[in-house]
Amino acid sequence: MIDDESKYFSLSGDIPIGGPSTWHVTDWDQRRMISVTMDGEQDDESIATEHLSRHSSQLPSHIYRIYISHSGEIISTYTDTKKDQTQCVHYPFLHELVLPEGVQTIQRDELEELDRLGPDADLVAYPAWSKGPAKKVVFKYYFLWQYTQMSWKEMNLWMRLPRHSNIVPFDRVVVDELEGRVIGFTNDYVPGGSLEENKSRVFKLRWLRQLIQVVDDLNLRYGIAHQDIAPRNLLVDESIDSIMLFDFNFAARINNTSHDEGESYCEDRNDIKGVIFTTYEVITRDDSLRRKPHEEQNINDL
Repeated sequence: MIDDESKYFSLSGDIPIGGPSTWHVTDWDQRRMISVTMDGEQDDESIATEHLSRHSSQLPSHIYRIYISHSGEIISTYTDTKKDQTQCVHYPFLHELVLPEGVQTIQRDELEELDRLGPDADLVAYPAWSKGPAKKVVFKYYFLWQYTQMSWKEMNLWMRLPRHSNIVPFDRVVVDELEGRVIGFTNDYVPGGSLEENKSRVFKLRWLRQLIQVVDDLNLRYGIAHQDIAPRNLLVDESIDSIMLFDFNFAARINNTSHDEGESYCEDRNDIKGVIFTTYEVITRDDSLRRKPHEEQNINDL
């Protein structure tokens, strides 16, 4: 289940002079968008998300917009589909994707949802090809057009990376069961939580060496910058006592400085700085420096 702090998100709104104001809020857990209208000029989307969080679990799926009073109660609801702000997302056909040798596909209806790990990420399982328990994997997908480009590039980069002992393995490309369109991908599931989620483990010098090595390999051998090295993107595979890096949605080719979303290299997000800040954060449990924008993060502050 997605935690309450990450459950709601708003990308757009309508704030006419004098009001009323409307924010279009995404409920990541229910994978739906609901418009929240309030009197006056409300330029803070957090007010709308707070109101929605109180009512979302009781709202039927055919409700697309709610009108909220100053006290946070629902004045009226709207079921007209013209009020639905959800936009159609393009999913490419499988033949538009060149699969590297050895990368397989799986249909969405073969996946059994086990848990919602976060926005656009579910824990799922599918039958193992040999006798034994079903294989657990993480299914990453998108249903907002704003994330289409980033998701597509992450999938294409991750599945082409050589297998590495300190990178969570790419698993399969996921296609829909109707037309065979590409809707996402899966990667191996590593239990135990990230370094941000699970602080009970003593961080080992061995893991730091492994993190430095995988960053060196990405940067110097493959020409790839992860650009989001942080405790939230580091797992520990306890079966082999190894750090595991995942989540390549900000990764980019180091020699590419174009401004296409999810592709351009940004020196302010360089991986060396990421390793240093991550080490400091893991040891001290102080993440105040990392909460600053990347361009304001200064190693000399440590």
